[in-house]
Amino acid sequence: MATDKKRVTVYLHDKDKSELDSIAHDLGCSVSRLCGDVLLNSLPHLKIMAQAMKVARTNPQQAVELMKQAAETAQGDLLKTMENI
Repeated sequence: MATDKKRVTVYLHDKDKSELDSIAHDLGCSVSRLCGDVLLNSLPHLKIMAQAMKVARTNPQQAVELMKQAAETAQGDLLKTMENI
């Protein structure tokens, strides 16, 4: 299928690839779609975690607060997702 999206290559162990295949099959989508959706939905949380890691070098307490924020945001997002299932 033609797309203007950029491609990312990820190397996986056989066991991990098999697990992704199984999850994608259960969800009725391709592994590419599964990985793309997971990554896109994770970006806001990854950004907060990266910021926390950067801050941790100079302000560990602020990093802890950022990690708490990330956890609370992720939990809220998960609950919203589960409500739509």
